[in-house]
Amino acid sequence: MATPADVVAFRAAQTDVVALALADLLDWWRRIAPASTDALVAALEAFLPDLVAAHGDAAALAAADWFDDMRLQAGAPGRFRAAMASPVGQEQAAVVARWAAGPLFSATPDRAQVLANLSGAAQRLVLQPARRTIADSVRRDPAKARWARVPGRSDPCRFCRMLASRGAVYHSQATAGGMDRWHGKCGCVPTPVWPGEREPYDVDALVEQYNADQAQARARASAN
Repeated sequence: MATPADVVAFRAAQTDVVALALADLLDWWRRIAPASTDALVAALEAFLPDLVAAHGDAAALAAADWFDDMRLQAGAPGRFRAAMASPVGQEQAAVVARWAAGPLFSATPDRAQVLANLSGAAQRLVLQPARRTIADSVRRDPAKARWARVPGRSDPCRFCRMLASRGAVYHSQATAGGMDRWHGKCGCVPTPVWPGEREPYDVDALVEQYNADQAQARARASAN
């Protein structure tokens, strides 16, 4: 079974991949000198897909290896090997690039905000094939694996806390309830769990926190 230390080690490996991607992004950003705003947007549309594809492959490879290691560690029956998910498609990355460039068209163009948008988007897109690798492998594994969303920090955001509080219930897009979503700088790790295993984090504590969040929300609604 995956231990908290296993999750931390995998998260660190994924963080290293993201750090390399962001370093490449920053280097390109500092060197680019477009003739116009439209030229910068066009350059972004060409650059971002290649960036997230190259680093997304590295993230997916690490995820496939990790899944196989955790499966072996769990002693799951049968033979199965994880397969890498494909990187983010060219058009999806280009759409995100256009969104990130939005502050260039404001009354006061803000390049710093564009870079911040790109950094968060690049992290999400680089990690997307790794997360899909885990989710797809869980769905295909004949040993009836599930996956849990293990928080990336002790005090996750309310959205991630809600999803993590469900425990290892995710098996397919249907069982995820369409909630297989990740924000820009999300550190949560989709972690495989096989029958008879426990999640490598305190699910009950997150349920209590989530219930407290809901109670506070109801109290605010009543007060208004």
